[in-house]
Amino acid sequence: MSIHRDHALVCEIDACIEHICDLGCSEVYRIIELIERGDVVPELNGVNTEVHQAVLRELKAIMAVYDARDGGASCKMPIPNCDRSNP
Repeated sequence: MSIHRDHALVCEIDACIEHICDLGCSEVYRIIELIERGDVVPELNGVNTEVHQAVLRELKAIMAVYDARDGGASCKMPIPNCDRSNP
């Protein structure tokens, strides 16, 4: 795998994650479920399986931060752009 391909892949994954996170907490959980079931995810149209799986891993990691907060999983708080640097 070339450095250029790696960079392009990371950019594609980041763009997918940002778009999905912009949809809000409830949608992120819904999309995680869809990917896990192998269902069609319109937000990931046109991307390959490698990107699907990378997006799933990243979304689960992001949501784990919110699940670990007091009170567990909650969609009461919006997740602005899924800012992972400020959990």
